[in-house]
Amino acid sequence: MSGLLLVARRDYLGYVTAWGFWLGLLLTPLILGVFMLTPVLAASSQPARYFTVIDTDNSFSRAMQAELADRAGSSSLPPAELSVAIGDPASQVSPPLLLPEFIMVPPPAIEPEALAPYLSGEMLIATPEGPRPLFAALIVSDDEGSIQYLSENMQAQALLDIARAAERKLAEERVFAAAGVSSRLIEDARSARRDVVAQRMRSGTLSGASDVTLQDRAPFIVSIALAFVLWFLVFSVVNYLLMGTIEERSNKIFDSLLTSVRLPQLLAGKLLAVLLLSLTLIAFWSGGSTLLTWAVSNRLPPDVLNQLSILGAAVLKPMMLGPALLSFLLGYLIYGALFLALGSLCDTIQEAQTLMTPLIILLMVPLFMLTIAMDDVGSPAIYGLSWVPLFTPFLLILRMPAEPPLWEVVAQLGLMVLTTYAILRLATRVYRAGAVHGAGLGDVGVWFKRLLPGRARTKPNDRA
Repeated sequence: MSGLLLVARRDYLGYVTAWGFWLGLLLTPLILGVFMLTPVLAASSQPARYFTVIDTDNSFSRAMQAELADRAGSSSLPPAELSVAIGDPASQVSPPLLLPEFIMVPPPAIEPEALAPYLSGEMLIATPEGPRPLFAALIVSDDEGSIQYLSENMQAQALLDIARAAERKLAEERVFAAAGVSSRLIEDARSARRDVVAQRMRSGTLSGASDVTLQDRAPFIVSIALAFVLWFLVFSVVNYLLMGTIEERSNKIFDSLLTSVRLPQLLAGKLLAVLLLSLTLIAFWSGGSTLLTWAVSNRLPPDVLNQLSILGAAVLKPMMLGPALLSFLLGYLIYGALFLALGSLCDTIQEAQTLMTPLIILLMVPLFMLTIAMDDVGSPAIYGLSWVPLFTPFLLILRMPAEPPLWEVVAQLGLMVLTTYAILRLATRVYRAGAVHGAGLGDVGVWFKRLLPGRARTKPNDRA
């Protein structure tokens, strides 16, 4: 036991005293935060894009205004001020209808050919912000032909989608008008629609049904978050085992270590060191999040604090926290032992990448299942793959909010325990062959060839 703790202490201190570890510890939540906020920041920082509509009867212009107003939520401008001067290049710029990206302005010219310099940026239009280029122009023909959309930027499809939605609603109005029915009937039909209210059966009778609240959804939200955190931790920390083992193999450090400790102690010590490292990550991130929430709690609205407390209570439920901790421990041991065994067979990172690819693909499967769980946690795909021990550590957590039968939970945990034991035994043998006897990728290839039917089961050095 002393040898195991000695190896664990040596490796753990080697990891936490490296400046790269603390840099990654601090940058990881920052990078994740930036990743999640990037779409919002990109939308808010997008410069205004000005477009115009040339329409003889202004019907399509009004449809565009209505569609823009719907997407903006509501407009503070009265209907009279929402009108856009059409057909008068000398008209003043009326108060525009603003969206985060698009502003409708009067056309600077009537003829399509005359619009070309404005669309190419050779000429600018007058805007409240000063001279700006014209992003796009929509030209509605007098006949029943198509609406022409002109722009130099065809990668941005948002305005084109808005125009198509506006024309779709305008077509509905034309059809209703041709049938002698008021177009207000569409709005009346939409306003008369009934809400579909989700209710959960609680006591087995209709009288016990009640509206779905955050307390009902919290276990599903928490399960997806915990499964992702587990995947992220396993994906992150097992690389420490792989890189550390490759470095020690290439530097011939194994010989020195094995003079002080036995091989099983060496293997267990390395697994324990990285396990403590992952616990350090969890403690740092959870503690930092708690302190940050406490520091800004006075500025948070009461409903936000209530939602955070509900989610926190869902995490601490025994039926959620217990399987999550066991899944993390067993999942870490499974993948940690596999990466240790791979590292003991490789002298360089390039060699390790050859064997890492299948494991990386395996680790991607649970990540894909998270997207399915967001729509249906009871999906047959999640249920079926949860019985595969390599995926069970991640998918069992996803199934817990659906309250699976206790025997299934126990059976899947039991399969994980047996798989963990088998992989640890196999990893110990591979680790011994690689770290002590110097086996490499070539020996692995020979071993697999022996499994093929019809192959002569001879040792490499027995060949003439």
